[in-house]
Amino acid sequence: MARIKFFLLVVGVLVLLASMAYLGLALSQQKEVLHVGLAAPMSGPFKDVGLSMQRGVALAIQDINQSGELEKYELKLAVSDDRSAANVSTYAERSAKRLMAVPNLVAVVGHYFSMATIAGGEIYKAHKIPFISPSATLPALTANNDWAFSLMPDDFYQARFLANYILHGLDRKNVAIINDKTPYGRSLKEYFAAEMAVNEVVPSVAVELDYRQANIDLLKSRLKALSDADVIFLAMNYVNAARMIKFLRKNGVETDVIGGESLGGNQFIRHAGIYAEDVYAVTPYLPSLFGEASKNYQVDYLREFQQEPDWVSTYTYEATRLIAHAIRQAGPEGTDLRNLLRKMVTQQDAMPSIAGDLYFNELGSSRRNLWVGQVKHGRYIPARFQLTHVKYQELAKIRQKNSDIFFMDNQFMKRATVVYTGIHLNEVESFDPVAGQFVANFNLWFRWDPGKNKNLDFEMTYGKVLTAAVREKYFDKNTNNNFISYIVSARMADFFPLHDYPFDRQTLKIRIKPKAKTNEDLILVTDIDDDSFLTRKLDFGPWKDINHMQFTTQKDFLWSYRNPKFDNKLFVLDHSQYNYQVLLERKWGSYMITLLPLLVLVTTAYVIFSIGYDVLSTRYSVGITTMLSAMAYHNVNKLGVGYLVRGDIFFLSSYVLFFLTIVETAFVNYLVNIKRVDAAQKLDLVAMAIYPLLVLGVVLILFREKF
Repeated sequence: MARIKFFLLVVGVLVLLASMAYLGLALSQQKEVLHVGLAAPMSGPFKDVGLSMQRGVALAIQDINQSGELEKYELKLAVSDDRSAANVSTYAERSAKRLMAVPNLVAVVGHYFSMATIAGGEIYKAHKIPFISPSATLPALTANNDWAFSLMPDDFYQARFLANYILHGLDRKNVAIINDKTPYGRSLKEYFAAEMAVNEVVPSVAVELDYRQANIDLLKSRLKALSDADVIFLAMNYVNAARMIKFLRKNGVETDVIGGESLGGNQFIRHAGIYAEDVYAVTPYLPSLFGEASKNYQVDYLREFQQEPDWVSTYTYEATRLIAHAIRQAGPEGTDLRNLLRKMVTQQDAMPSIAGDLYFNELGSSRRNLWVGQVKHGRYIPARFQLTHVKYQELAKIRQKNSDIFFMDNQFMKRATVVYTGIHLNEVESFDPVAGQFVANFNLWFRWDPGKNKNLDFEMTYGKVLTAAVREKYFDKNTNNNFISYIVSARMADFFPLHDYPFDRQTLKIRIKPKAKTNEDLILVTDIDDDSFLTRKLDFGPWKDINHMQFTTQKDFLWSYRNPKFDNKLFVLDHSQYNYQVLLERKWGSYMITLLPLLVLVTTAYVIFSIGYDVLSTRYSVGITTMLSAMAYHNVNKLGVGYLVRGDIFFLSSYVLFFLTIVETAFVNYLVNIKRVDAAQKLDLVAMAIYPLLVLGVVLILFREKF
């Protein structure tokens, strides 16, 4: 009885200590809650962009909290409806004041419109709360408030960019301007006209209207001039632009139309309908221009909200990620956050993000690259020409004869040709992950505006083309596109991490770059975002095809090789790289083939504990035989890599189990020899209980992802 009481006392003490330890661990892991505010039009005529903003912030907070990147902090969202419209900021101050009542508010994302952001910004400034607008573009916003930041480049930069895009990207000179009377429309129009004047171009038509009948009559009187223009610049928000494009098309004006970022999203396309087709606009988020992180974000957003992300949701997502980045670097105090963001003024200080490196000018307005999209079949795709910065300004002087290079914003820029690229993978002929290579057969195609690049050839990055036969090649006069397709067989070299073998997943990477002297002036983009109807299931041998993914990245290459013409300098330029990836997983059959014999040996060793004491030599024989058999089998199935894989660790763990059975047999033999048969039986019972638990523990630790 005394032993039982003592045993219960020990158990009670252990339970109490375990409970205290668990409680202490839980308390130590409890995180401080920090709120991120969102000020957006959650109601009213622009509630669709408010919903996009809310989704972007919510997804970012979810990703940040799940990653644990802020360690002792947890982010939560506080939403305030500003009911804002294009030039109405009545409710912005009230919205901002509501957010000021939220405890532990570290920063605000918002507002959508510039006037609302300026009005709310005075409240945030007074309370020393940094705020980031994903969309406001009036230069006065960040110029007059050092707590303000904008992810969208301001009207000054954007209008100059669009003017140069028309002149150098589209190579058009006869330009018409139509702007509305909103602060946004007037700001864009003024900066655009000023940049045109710098380039000695005077707009052939300039109309400002607010949709009163007098303005409509004025516009009708200019229809002939608008039809004769090469391009019409619409300086207005997406609602007014949708009305304008419908008016122009219904009145027979088929001139190309281009606009700012307000036209560059799904909201404009929904409002304009079929009339949006072929419109150009600054489109801040074009997934096919960005890399793997962008593709993963696109997939996550689609899974979470059952629709594709637009640039508004993407920029609010990035604004929230930027806040987390600042908290991680400087802590949650408002002044420290503001100061850190103010220092992000060069690409060296930039935060990598899904839509390009993120940094600001000295006034807090983003200076990231701008991209132009064109509506095709009801969605924006990258326009066939883009403007990019010249990486080394001194090299631009050598290439001054090239008309694609021009000067803007105190630096040289160039026109780059977009090459729409696609792959249809037919088969993986062979795959050797140990040797680090595979052979794939696929169809490859390119289509592009010939312009300065009448011919285009390609080569593999980290691989070699074995055969490449041209399947079809022609020039389409209707679309001004060159088209060429190949049937290709190529051997790719790569590193395949086998640490999880035989439960590993591997990624087959087909990487292609343009093979041309001007390959830094070409941008490869994925021709289709969703190729599920083209994707062929590639199950083969022990491998199961899980997923296919395609995206574009940039790859450095050495260009100058200390050429005396370039002052013996080494210049590293960038070329565009198209990536097609296939995710493979080993099939369960291969697991069983590899591990079943070992599991049989482990089970056989368990039989030792049931063998009688009169034949203990048999127990020794079984233990030693199973260990030697496992070693021999391991040697046959060992991978030729310089590290242990999971399969190796399972074998080594089994050796330990076999050795323990032999040691246990030795103890039993000793107990039997000293006439302690009862103790020997108890030891066998304990071993019979512990052995399967040890086996199960090893399996769960090594292969927990499979259970």
